[in-house]
Amino acid sequence: MKKYFKSLLALTLLISSGLFIFPNGKAEAATSSWQSVTKISGCKVRVWTDYTIYTSNADTIDSYLESNGHCGRLEYEGMSAQQNENANFYSKNRFNGYFSNRTPIKRFNLDNFTGRFTGTTKGIYVNALVWKAGKKSTTATLVSSVPLTVYKR
Repeated sequence: MKKYFKSLLALTLLISSGLFIFPNGKAEAATSSWQSVTKISGCKVRVWTDYTIYTSNADTIDSYLESNGHCGRLEYEGMSAQQNENANFYSKNRFNGYFSNRTPIKRFNLDNFTGRFTGTTKGIYVNALVWKAGKKSTTATLVSSVPLTVYKR
């Protein structure tokens, strides 16, 4: 019985250690923290992206905006992906619209940037200007994703 128990314990440890050595390789989506929208009490918005690291095989950055449900109808414009250190390096795709809970998924084609990904490019963000519908001048707020990394294409 002791031998059986030791064998079972050894097998369990072997399998468990294999999970750490060989992770499943699944990439995780990333969501920014909640960001308050100016002059709308309790209203917060966050930015979701499908990954934080985009390999050379990736075609798009997929993203959407989501509210916490305390905002009413929000408008957004200029939703784009760009490198914050280099204002001249950004996606040519820009989206405008409105939402109450969540925008549809927006896709930023990685071959449609103003420059080329020639190496590992860090500090890419999905940004959008959001505001209470009809009140852009008083409530416009810039919201941003977590920093993204794009590898050479």
